[in-house]
Amino acid sequence: MSNISKKDLHNSIILGLSSLDNKVVLDSINQLREEGKPEDITPLLDLMISNSNKEIQSAIHNFLADLKNQDSDKIIIEAIADEKYLTIRKILISICWETSIDFSKYISTFVDLLIVSDFETSFEAFTVIENLTEKISEESKPVEMAKLKDAISGASPEKKGILHEAIHIIDQL
Repeated sequence: MSNISKKDLHNSIILGLSSLDNKVVLDSINQLREEGKPEDITPLLDLMISNSNKEIQSAIHNFLADLKNQDSDKIIIEAIADEKYLTIRKILISICWETSIDFSKYISTFVDLLIVSDFETSFEAFTVIENLTEKISEESKPVEMAKLKDAISGASPEKKGILHEAIHIIDQL
């Protein structure tokens, strides 16, 4: 297959994501699982906020949870920070612990989310921290632990426990 026809095929798959026919959309998502690139994540996230069909939501979630390309980490982190994706932020954070991609270099992001978010979103951020498998830098450990310790006094009773536990986990990383 020539490069031009591969590009045309990829463009038609991306175009299929905007179809009004849910079967075409699902087929496009499945094709991206086989042929996709990290930059295809953004159109899927846009679809996730624009299409409320449960089957499509589930297909996108599964696609994201199966990501293996480490280059996808930056795209997911940028989406978590983007107000445009606020309605799916909790899902995006859950993807970070469901996928095999290493998010340890973003420990500060997850600590901040744990501190400032509602309980459910905080719990997802805590779960990411809990599932980090790579070492975090020795310089960032005391900084992140200090942020968590500072947040304890103003935290709700339900969040105090996970803040304490996050300190312990980071100390062990």
